[in-house]
Amino acid sequence: MAFAGEDEHAELRKKIKESFQVFDREGRGACDVREVGTIIRSLNIFPTEKQLQRWIHEIEEEEPTGFIVFDKFEALAVRLLTEEAMSHKRNTEDEILMAFQALDVDKKGYLEADELERLITSYGEKFSEEEVKEMIIAAVDPETNKVYYEDYAEMLASE
Repeated sequence: MAFAGEDEHAELRKKIKESFQVFDREGRGACDVREVGTIIRSLNIFPTEKQLQRWIHEIEEEEPTGFIVFDKFEALAVRLLTEEAMSHKRNTEDEILMAFQALDVDKKGYLEADELERLITSYGEKFSEEEVKEMIIAAVDPETNKVYYEDYAEMLASE
């Protein structure tokens, strides 16, 4: 008879393998190193770019090939999902809302689209142009060109 912990561990490994296989297009047990962040995020782990690069370096071959093998990825993912899980969880709606409220110095309940774009491209972790574009499209009310951040915070916390 298996212990509950063993069942959970097997389920965790299954989830990791399924996520990895989506990006293992040739079925070789390897995926493009550029897909690692997407796979990790699909497991509900949301690292900074710096953390992600450190983890990739940790599981890359000594002579980088541009690919990550499943065995090394699985070991990392198990560790992240068990030992380090709490430090990589998605922010809560309240945490996101507080961040937006800190940016909204006039306490209007919204930010102008261009103001949000300026803030996310000027401070903190850098986003790619594509990420910024996607964020703006998702956040901005097309009729008013404003980001009503209470609604946006709810959406971000629930994705």
